[in-house]
This record gives sequence, structure tokens and C-alpha cells, in this order.
Amino acid sequence: MVRSSERVGKTKEPVKEQVGSLESDVSSSESELEGLPDAEDDRSHKVKKLSKKPTQKKQKNSSSDDYSGILFVSRLPHGFQEKELSKYFSQFGDLKDARLARNKKTGNTRHYGFIEFVNKDDAKIAQETMNNYLLMGHLIQVRLLPKDSKIEKLYKYRHRSFQLTPVKKSTEELKERARKKHGERVDKLKKAGINFKW
Repeated sequence: MVRSSERVGKTKEPVKEQVGSLESDVSSSESELEGLPDAEDDRSHKVKKLSKKPTQKKQKNSSSDDYSGILFVSRLPHGFQEKELSKYFSQFGDLKDARLARNKKTGNTRHYGFIEFVNKDDAKIAQETMNNYLLMGHLIQVRLLPKDSKIEKLYKYRHRSFQLTPVKKSTEELKERARKKHGERVDKLKKAGINFKW
């Protein structure tokens, strides 16, 4: 039978050899870390975080010259006119103009329009907030137009009113016209030999 002291004695020698080889590995890694400023004696070091490079999105946001203050709004619901459009988007900032495209013959909206903001940053915020917004059962699409864009296309029929105006004649004019027509009919009947009295 082998005593426990013999086992302990046998196992200590290889462990010392392993520890010696580990110490040589540690000393070589210490020599590598000597030139680094954060290396310390207790072998704990901190890794400096690198500053993040600005992404493309941040660069686009920082330069306000890349876009204009005009929004293109499409997929508008039925009954959403200029007045409602300007009221709704005025919560984001001051508006210069709000215009809807209309059918030239009927005057009905074509369900898209343009909104011009005084401040370009307000337009950017409105575009980010309102794009794909559900309004009266329609997903509104909002795009920010590029720099130097205008809404000249809609100036031609800006203030047209498309209501049918009824004919307004006074009752005296209508009675006079009826008497004149009645006189013409009576004259035709007299020429035909019919004596008509009314």
C-alpha cells in the first residue's frame, strides 16, 4: 500500500515544474506589457475605449444644407384639405405654405401635397415623426425634398374655386322673361288662326 505522504511527495515535483514553466510565460508577457502606459504591477490593466467615428447619419443631420424645408406628403385620406393639413403640421413648427394637388377639371384632391416649413430642422423632425403614420385609415408617406426644390407645379391652380355658381336673377327679370315668351306664343297662335286668351 502506498502512503499518502508518498503520493503527496510524488505529485509536488511535477507541479513545481509546471509552476516554473507558467512563471516563465508570465515574465515574457510582462516584458511585452512594460511599454504600455496602463500596465501595472498587479497584472491588471484597463483597455481604453476608442472614440466612435461619426456615422453617415450623423453627418447628414449635422449639415442642414443637404435638404430643403419642403415635405412631400402622399396617401392623404379623403376630406383632408389644405386647412386640415396646415393645422395638423403646424404642431411641428411655423409653416410658409401648404398645398394639395388637385384635378384640373373637378377640383378634387389627388391625395398628395406639399408643406413648406420656415425652419429646415422642423421639416426634418416632421418627416421623421409622420412618415408611415396612420391617419384616418391611411398610412401617410412623408419625404423631405432635396435642396433647391420648389412647389411651382401647383401655383397654376392655387386659388381656383371649383363650385358651380347658380344663376342669380331677380323675380322681376324672370317674370318679364315669362311674359315675353308668352307673348311670342300668342302671336304664333294668332298667325295660325287660333284665338287664345289666358
